[in-house]
Amino acid sequence: MTAPTHSPFHQRLMHALRSWRRRAVERRRAHMDARHLAGMSEHELRDLGIGRSEVAGLLDRHR
Repeated sequence: MTAPTHSPFHQRLMHALRSWRRRAVERRRAHMDARHLAGMSEHELRDLGIGRSEVAGLLDRHR
């Protein structure tokens, strides 16, 4: 007896769902990172080597 094979439609659907889930996780992580950085003091940001004006650019770069 052989294992059932999935149709091309099923494979495309599963790929689309995995991609959607990955993007949702990435958006959630970026949102959490943005909130965390926004809550940091100027001193804490300087310790990381970034200025407050650079935060948005850094977050956009990682999307």
